[in-house]
Amino acid sequence: MLRPTSKSLAKAKAKAKAEPKSEAWKLGARAKSAAKAAQGSASSEPAPADPVKPKVLVAPSKSVAAGLAAGRAAAPSKAPPLAAKAAPKLAPKAAKSAPKLAPKVTPKAKTSPHGSTAGLEAALQSSIGRGTKRATPESDDFAAMAAAVKHHKSATPKVKALAEVVCPDYEESDPYRLAQGIRAWATLGEKAVPTPWATFPDARMPPELSRAFYGLGFAAPTPIQAQVWPVACQSLDVIGIARTGSGKTLAYLYPAYLWMASRPGPGVRSLLLAPTRELATQIHEEACKFAAASKFTSACVYGGVPKKDQLPLVRAGAPILVATPGRLNDFLESRQISLQSVGYLVFDEADRMLDMGFEPQIRDIVKQLPRRRQTLMFSATWPEEVQSLAHDFLQDPIHIQVGDPTALQANEDISQQVLVLGYDQKDEMLLKAVRSTRPDERVLVFVAMKKHCDLVARTLRKNGVVANAMHSDKDQQEREEALRQLRSGEARVLVATDVAARGLDVKGIALVVNYDPANSTEDHVHRIGRTGRAGQKGRSITFLTRSGEDAYKAVGIAEVMEKANCPVPAEMQQLVDRVRQRQAQARQSDQRWEDLPKVLMVAEKPSVAKLVAESLSNGRMRFRKGQSRAVQIFEFVTWFPPAQQKCRILQTSTIGHIFGLDFEDGRPYDLADLFYANVKKTVEGAVAKNRIVEHIQELAGEAEYLALWLDCDREGENICYEVMSLCSSIPEENVYRAHFSALTQPEIKTAFKTLGRPDKQLAMAVDARQELDLKIGVAFTRLMTRTFLNFAKEKFRVWDQTCLSYGPCQTPTLWFCVERHKEIEQFRRQDIFTPTVTVNIEDYPVELSWEEGSTLDAGRSQQLGQVLQGATTASLLEVTSTRKRARRPVGLNTVQLLKAASTGLGMSPAQCMKVAEGLYSSGYISYPRTETTKYSDTFDIVGALREQANHPSWGKTVSYLLRQGSMRSPVSGTDKGDHPPITPMRAAPKDEFSKGKEWRLYDYVTRHFIASLMDDAEYDEIRYVFDVCGERFVFTYHEVAERGFLYAMPWKANDLKLEEIDWEMPDMAEGDELSVDEVGVARDTTKPPDYLRESELVALMDKNGIGTDASIPQHMQNVVDRHYVMICGPGENGQRGEVISKGGKGKGRKGKGKGGKGEDGRPASRHMVPTPMGLSLLAAFEELDPQLCRPPIRAFMEKQVAQIAEGMLDKPDVTAQNLDLFHSKFLSFREEVKNAKATAGAVTASDTRATEKVEARAMAKPAKAKGERSRRCFPPRSPIQPRRRTWAELHPCAGN
Repeated sequence: MLRPTSKSLAKAKAKAKAEPKSEAWKLGARAKSAAKAAQGSASSEPAPADPVKPKVLVAPSKSVAAGLAAGRAAAPSKAPPLAAKAAPKLAPKAAKSAPKLAPKVTPKAKTSPHGSTAGLEAALQSSIGRGTKRATPESDDFAAMAAAVKHHKSATPKVKALAEVVCPDYEESDPYRLAQGIRAWATLGEKAVPTPWATFPDARMPPELSRAFYGLGFAAPTPIQAQVWPVACQSLDVIGIARTGSGKTLAYLYPAYLWMASRPGPGVRSLLLAPTRELATQIHEEACKFAAASKFTSACVYGGVPKKDQLPLVRAGAPILVATPGRLNDFLESRQISLQSVGYLVFDEADRMLDMGFEPQIRDIVKQLPRRRQTLMFSATWPEEVQSLAHDFLQDPIHIQVGDPTALQANEDISQQVLVLGYDQKDEMLLKAVRSTRPDERVLVFVAMKKHCDLVARTLRKNGVVANAMHSDKDQQEREEALRQLRSGEARVLVATDVAARGLDVKGIALVVNYDPANSTEDHVHRIGRTGRAGQKGRSITFLTRSGEDAYKAVGIAEVMEKANCPVPAEMQQLVDRVRQRQAQARQSDQRWEDLPKVLMVAEKPSVAKLVAESLSNGRMRFRKGQSRAVQIFEFVTWFPPAQQKCRILQTSTIGHIFGLDFEDGRPYDLADLFYANVKKTVEGAVAKNRIVEHIQELAGEAEYLALWLDCDREGENICYEVMSLCSSIPEENVYRAHFSALTQPEIKTAFKTLGRPDKQLAMAVDARQELDLKIGVAFTRLMTRTFLNFAKEKFRVWDQTCLSYGPCQTPTLWFCVERHKEIEQFRRQDIFTPTVTVNIEDYPVELSWEEGSTLDAGRSQQLGQVLQGATTASLLEVTSTRKRARRPVGLNTVQLLKAASTGLGMSPAQCMKVAEGLYSSGYISYPRTETTKYSDTFDIVGALREQANHPSWGKTVSYLLRQGSMRSPVSGTDKGDHPPITPMRAAPKDEFSKGKEWRLYDYVTRHFIASLMDDAEYDEIRYVFDVCGERFVFTYHEVAERGFLYAMPWKANDLKLEEIDWEMPDMAEGDELSVDEVGVARDTTKPPDYLRESELVALMDKNGIGTDASIPQHMQNVVDRHYVMICGPGENGQRGEVISKGGKGKGRKGKGKGGKGEDGRPASRHMVPTPMGLSLLAAFEELDPQLCRPPIRAFMEKQVAQIAEGMLDKPDVTAQNLDLFHSKFLSFREEVKNAKATAGAVTASDTRATEKVEARAMAKPAKAKGERSRRCFPPRSPIQPRRRTWAELHPCAGN
C-alpha cells in the first residue's frame, strides 16, 4: 500500500490547526498565492512539459480577459462584487504563467445541438484561481480509505462476547425458574429481578382480561410470559430470548395494556415492530382477540397493499400500532403518521429483522420516538448484531432467557420422521403423508424454490387435495387469502417457501412436510416449529435424497432429532456417517494445507464468488463462515500461477462498494464553501451492518497473495482499491487482478491463468466523478431546498418531498424530457389532405396512394377532389422492382439492451440492468455493461451456438445454421476496448426462470446474438404507378427474398414496415387500365409528437455523453423517484397516456403492441412525462443559468473524467478546475435567486395593496335591494389591474 509522506501529513496537520477564515480572506489569499507563483515561474527556468499528461484541461487563450468575456457570454450571470474585484487583479498574472504549465495545444471545439463547448472551456479557464483555497492533496490517492476503516473501528459499538451475555455466572435459586429453565439477570448486576408470576392470579389481572385468557383456553402463563410480565410491569426494559411458539406475543401485549391504562393519552401509544407481513398480521389478530377486554384497539401497516387502505385505521385513533419497518418508514417520510406519543416499543423477532436488512429502517424509526420510553426486544437467537442493537436502544435491560439460544433444539412435542428416497418418489410420499391426516387437520409443506411451490400445489390439486401456494412472488392479497383458507379449513394444505418458516401461527397444523430440506439447521427447526405449538402434539416428515447436498444437511437434522429423543433411521445414519467421514478426512488434509501459501480472492457479489470457486475447484471445495453472515468463504487447493506452486485459495466477496464519500464538515456557514470542503471516505451502512470490513481484514491477515475478481469496469476497478485498502498486510507486488467478461468455466480459468494488475487510473476516474457529483449536487440541492421546498410542497401537493435536487447528470436528463414537452405545447395543428383512389384488380379492391403523399394546401386539395370526381379508369404507367437489404444487428451493447427493454419488454432501464446483472451472476449471459458491438477474433462463435442447438424455442434455427455453416460474424460494429458484446452463456428453457422478466430479457439477448450471425434480410419493393386524371398514384408491396435474421427476430419485420400481400398480383403491362371504384380526399390534422420514450432518452443521453452505460439507468430513475418525471403509456394528440405504476402496469388504456397490448398487459411503450414540479424546477435553472441544466456542461465533465481513466489527465487538476467553474456559477446563481425573490416580494406587496383597494371599494357600495338583478352578467372589471408578472417575479420555483 502507498503511504502518505511526512510532508503531506505535516500539511494536513497545519491545515487542521488553521482557524476558519472568511470568504474575502480566502479569495485574497488565493490571489496572492497565484501572483507569487506567476512571478516565480517567470524568473525561473520553465520545466519541460509532459506531452502525455498536460496539467491544464483546456488550452489557455491569448488573453484571459477574452476567456472571461466568453464565459460571461456563454452563461450571463451577475457575479458578487467581491469576486468581480478579485478577478481582474489575478487575470493578467495567470495569463502569463499559464503557458508555462503546459504545451499550447488547442483542442478542436466540438459543436453541439444544445450549445457550444467553446464558451464552457473559456469559462472553465477563466474560473481557475477564483475559488476558495483548497487543502493540499495527500501523496497517497487512496489514503482516505484507510482513515475510513480506522474511524469505522472506533465507532463500532463494543458489545460483550456472546458467552458473557448468554451464560452469566450466577446461581439460580428461584424454584419456578429452575423448573422451567429460565435464566434472568440485570445488566448492571445489582438490580433484583422480580419473581415470576406462575399463575394468572399472581398477575393480578383485571377481571375482563382474566376471563379473556381463560376463555381462549389458557390455563397458566407460559414461562416467557411468567417472567416478562412482572419485569415489564415495573417499567423496565426487557431482552427476551426464547424459541418461536413460546407465547412471546402475549408476553409483551399484557404489559402494554396495563401501561396504556395507567397513562392514557391520544395517538399511537404502543408500537410493535415485526419483520414480515405474516407475523405482523398474526400479532394484530392476537391483539384483536383481547381488544374488547382491554378496551384498546390496534391497527396494522405492512407492505404489499395500498397505503390508502391502511392509513384511515391508524388515524381512527388505535393506540396500538403493529408495523413492518419498511412500510412504517414510508408513512414517516411522508409525515402521515406521528410517533411522538409512543411510550412502549417492542421489537419482535429482532434477529429476523436484521437478517432481512431492516437495521437502517429501524434506526430511522427510533429517531422519531421519544427518548423516554420503555423498550422490549424479543428474539429467538442472540447474535452479535442483535446485541449491538440492544446496546443502542435499551437502557439497563433485564435479560430473560428461556432455554439455551446457542443450542438448536426442536420442540419435544414434535415427532420427527425422515425418509430417504429418490426425487421422483417425493410426490407419491407427499400424497400418502397428507392422506394419513384427519380431515380437520392442517398440513404445511415446505419447498426450496418458488417455481416448485406452484408445481407441488398443482400436483396435490390434481390428486383431489385442496392446496394453495405461498411465496414471495405472490402479492399480499393472495398470501392473505391462502392463510385465510388454511385457517378456515377450505384448503387444508399450504405449500410454501421459507417465507412461512417464521412467525406463522395457525392452529390445527398437525403435520409439517419438508419436501426439500432447509438450507440450514436453524431454518429446519423454525420450519417444524409451525406444528406442536401451545402444548399441542405435532408431527414432521423430511424428505432427503442421496445427493451430497442433502447428505450434508442430514448431519444437522440428525443432531436435532437426537436432542429431541427422536430415532434416526438407518438410511439417514449412513448418509450422516459418510459426511462425517469426509469431514474427518478434510481435517486431516487441513493439516497438509497449513503449510501451503494462502491466496485471498475477492469477488463483487456472493453469487460470483461461488461460481468462481466452483469453476476453479471443479466442484471440490468446502465452505465456511467468517466474520460476516452475508458472505461465505470457499476453500480449495489449486495451482496459483503467480506463486508457481499449489496454494490454499480463500474465495469470498464484498457486497458492492465498501466506501462512500461524505463531507468532513457537511454544515458550513456558507454553502459556497462546500465546493472546497474536505471530503472523507465512509464505510457504507450495509457493509458495516454485515461486518464486511472485519471479514476481509481477518482473511487478509492469513493470506500472502490477493487476487481481485471485481467486475471489469471503472466501478469494479475502484472497488479493487477499496479491497486493497483493507488488505494492507499483503504487499502491493502480491496483488493481482482477474479480467473476465463472462462467468463461464473456460472464461474464469483463462482469467485465472492470465492475472494482471489493477488499473489505478480507472479507479481515480470514479473517485473524481464521486467528488464532483457530491460537491456540486449537494451545494445546489441545499440552496434550492432551503429556498423553495416549502413553496413547492404547497403548490404541487407533494408533502413527502424532502428536497429539490440538482445533479450534473440528473438535471440534463430532465432537460431532455422538458424539451419534448415544449415541442408538444408549441405544436400548432394544421389541416392535411390525402387523396386516395380505389381500383379493382380481379374483383379485389386495392387502394392507391397519391405519389406526393398529402398536402397542406386546402385550395389544391379542393381542386384535386374536383378533378378526381370524374375518374373512371387508372392507366398503368410503369412497374419497378427494387432489391433492398435490411442489415442484421451488430453485437449487443448496454445502450441497445436498455432501449429494447423499454420499447419491447416493458422494463425500465433500472429494472433492465437489475435483471441483467442477476442473469450475469447466475451465469446465463455475459457481462451486461459494455459499449462494444464487435465480436473479437478469438470469440468462439461455434461453441456459443452449439450451446443453444437443443433449445426448445430456437434450437431448430441454430441447428440449421450449424449444419449449413453459414454463420458469419458481422463486419460492422465498434470495439471500444472494454467488454465484448452481451451474449448468452448457457442454454436455459423458459421454466428454468422463476420470473417473467428474467426469461424475456434472456430470450431477447439470445435471439439478438443468433440474429447477429445470420444473413441480412433481403426483399423486393414492387411499385406500380398509375395515371388517374393526370395525377400519379402508387401501389407498393413487398416480396421477401431472404428472411435471414428475421427468423430469429420476427418482430423486426414490423420495424421494416413490410407490406406483404396474401394474393397473387396478375401480370400487367404499361398502358393497361383498371376501373376506378372509389375516389376521395381524406381530411385530417397534423399530430403532435408523443412524449419522449425511455428508449429515445437513453439514446440522447448516450449521444450527448450524459452518464455512462452503467449510470444512465440510475439517472433516469432519479428524476422519476424525485417526482420530476412520471412514466406513462403511449398518448394521443399531445396528451399523455395512462400513468404506469411502479410495478410496470398502467390502469387504463394499453399501448399498441401485439394484439393491441404490450407484453404481460403492459403498455407497448414507456414515455417520460415531466410533472408540474419538474417543469417549474427546470424553468428556474433555464431562467437563471441555462448552462447548468443543458447537456454540454456534463458532457464536458464526462470527457475529462474519461481522460483520467486513459491516463491523459490527473484527478486533482480535473476536480479543481471543474469545481472552480461550478463555484463561480453557484455564486452568480445564488445572487440571481436573491434578486428574483426580492422582485417577487416587491410585486406581491404592490398587488396586495391593489387588491385591498378593490375590496374596500366593493365594501363601500350600497347593497342591492332584495330581488334586484344586476344588468351585468359577469363580474365588473377591477379599477386597478395588476400588471402581468414574469415567471421570476412570481417565484423562481413557480408554475409551469
